[in-house]
Amino acid sequence: MKQHKIFKTALLVFALLILLTAGLVLDSKYHLQLTEYDLSFRKLPESFDGCKVLQLSDLHGASFGPENRRLVDLIRQQEPDIIVLTGDIAGKDGALENVEPLLTGIEGLAPTYYVNGNHEWADGCVEEIEALMESRGVICLSNEIELLYRGEDSIAIVGAEDPNGRADMIKPWGLSLRLGELYSDHFSLWLAHRNDYIEMYNDIGTDLILCGHAHGGIIRLPFAGGLLNVNRSFGAEYESGVYASDHYRMVVSRGLGNSISIPRLFNRPEVVTVTLHKEK
Repeated sequence: MKQHKIFKTALLVFALLILLTAGLVLDSKYHLQLTEYDLSFRKLPESFDGCKVLQLSDLHGASFGPENRRLVDLIRQQEPDIIVLTGDIAGKDGALENVEPLLTGIEGLAPTYYVNGNHEWADGCVEEIEALMESRGVICLSNEIELLYRGEDSIAIVGAEDPNGRADMIKPWGLSLRLGELYSDHFSLWLAHRNDYIEMYNDIGTDLILCGHAHGGIIRLPFAGGLLNVNRSFGAEYESGVYASDHYRMVVSRGLGNSISIPRLFNRPEVVTVTLHKEK
């Protein structure tokens, strides 16, 4: 009788642990989190003081309610001045069924810019997703620089292609040189997918980089941050938050979705806003 009671207790504890783990996994898959940063820059024009940039990254075709409504509503509530999509937006094998309602829901809300991630190139859907983006008014930047104006002032929006792109595409150094030649006096916002810029391109001539790719380290541990990198091995670096090089600051989004079999844990889908301030 005593052994039977112990067995039942152990079974109950095991069932509760399974339910708790399932709840945490679902929380890290569907519970949207807003992360807000305020950053100041000397080169930012006065007219852009208070400009709010909203970043979406690594959607991987995820859906947050019918027509992606919960995500769309959260974005619209922030009243952003600029929206940027920093790659890996399409789903598995380039699926776009959850991307289209998202783009429709935010169409016309603010100037919106997109750069490709490694999955768009790997899945062969670059042309398809860029066509969809452009049909919804999104500006696709493939190693290109666009000026965004407020009155007579402007800032440079730079879109760096992913290394998975064609071999003949210019590398970040080349794009940085072009930026320096054309707009060295401008505040520049650099959009890229991968999060390795501080390691590989510490002295690129820009002011702020927005990127993703790391999925927040997949599994996040209290006080330790991300556990895994995107290669499913231990040792995530630059996986979430604001980092500084000698020349710029880099904001890494934890992203919204996932592309590997290991589920996100303690790692809610993230929408990032960065409010730009003129350094006084």
